[in-house]
Amino acid sequence: MPNSPHAHADAVTAVEKWLSVSKQTSSLGASAGQFVDDLRNNQKTREWSKVNVEQILPFKSETPRLLLVVRAGAMFLPILLTWLALSQVIGPFSLYLQNQQASANFLWFWNQNPGKSFAGVWKLSHVALTDAAILAFLTVLAMRIAWWETSRAEQSEARYTEMLSALEFYFVSSRDN
Repeated sequence: MPNSPHAHADAVTAVEKWLSVSKQTSSLGASAGQFVDDLRNNQKTREWSKVNVEQILPFKSETPRLLLVVRAGAMFLPILLTWLALSQVIGPFSLYLQNQQASANFLWFWNQNPGKSFAGVWKLSHVALTDAAILAFLTVLAMRIAWWETSRAEQSEARYTEMLSALEFYFVSSRDN
């Protein structure tokens, strides 16, 4: 029984969609490239029908690399900022203890900045607000990455299943029984 033109068109369309979703359009290996070319041209159908398509075109899911790098890099910003602020405030606090009030509270000193002992940007309230903003950004970014990954995985899985199904239907008539 010869392959139907409809089955061939469905198989080609399914493979094209899969290659597009998985971002493999320009990065196919030699055998996968030959497989796709032969499929498009409806050639060597009998030979390709005996091959495990999942080995030629394996499942591959795209990851949001840039977002993951940004998240990984920004994750420690609140800690870095807080320790940088502490390094800027400890020296002036030490001088304040020696010259002004030996029993001063560090957190009070850090937030009040008496005598403008250090740059205002390092005040506890500013650092805490900046840390909170960074943490809010990281929370939104983490949620965005999770949403992106799950929706992308669902789309990839659906396209891959459609491709395997269309290829199976296309190749079934070419296999030896």
